[in-house]
Amino acid sequence: MVKKFIIPLFLIIIIVFCSEQNESQPNRGMLMIIGGGKKPVSAIKTFVEYCKGGKILVIPSASAIPMESGPDAVELFKSHGAQNVEWLFIQDFAMAAADSVIDKVQNATGIFFTGGVQTRLMKRIGGTPVQFLVKELYLKKGGAVGGTSAGAAVMSQIMITGDGDFTILKEKNIVTEKGLGLLNNCIIDQHFIKRRRNNRLLSLAIEKQIPGIGIDESTAILYYPNDAFKVVGEGSVVVYDTRKGHSQSVSDEGRLCMGNIRLSVLHREQWFSIKKGKIFFK
Repeated sequence: MVKKFIIPLFLIIIIVFCSEQNESQPNRGMLMIIGGGKKPVSAIKTFVEYCKGGKILVIPSASAIPMESGPDAVELFKSHGAQNVEWLFIQDFAMAAADSVIDKVQNATGIFFTGGVQTRLMKRIGGTPVQFLVKELYLKKGGAVGGTSAGAAVMSQIMITGDGDFTILKEKNIVTEKGLGLLNNCIIDQHFIKRRRNNRLLSLAIEKQIPGIGIDESTAILYYPNDAFKVVGEGSVVVYDTRKGHSQSVSDEGRLCMGNIRLSVLHREQWFSIKKGKIFFK
């Protein structure tokens, strides 16, 4: 049976407003955002501990091989202490509105998205009850949401699709779509240093005047309600903060220009405050 998904206009307005005001959500949870590759043990353990024995639901809908990536992720969480974890492949919009699917997502205290293709994931759950329930879990219930690779790219409202010319810094050159919208104060990129993705993230950071966070493989950030994140894993995290940039201009050919861009490069155990725009130590 498919549940009809009809939301009154006033409720949609409230949901959109809340999703765009991260700092106004006192009950926000934690995000575990992995740049791809090997998943840091400390990140997985922290995610499991944050869920406090509640159900962890793995959604492999970005994957081309969900029947493999789903069970693999379940075993990973179990190997690090999770007792109540299962996987659920959501194939299309209709399935994302099914009562059985809604019940499973609604009862989860932690949700994890595997890698694959981020646009594939959003085509399957974007604008469905599943997306709204994931946002509710993070923004209102204090739950944990995690993802790796494509599952990391979907975290921000502005989602990099992977299309565009990455050899130049040019406006309207990097293709983006709407992600899950868990973060609206930054843009997430993954496999960052390994695949040399600095041009596309820097282009968007300049064009949108919003911080870009590039997470390398085998590396994760643990993003907390105070809009600060901790780096864990083997690699580095790069932050392009363009909020205080000046002299932004575009040439006749569309090439971008901006001065006073703040660059931060972090490694494990270091913290970064999005609000303050700088590294700090705990």
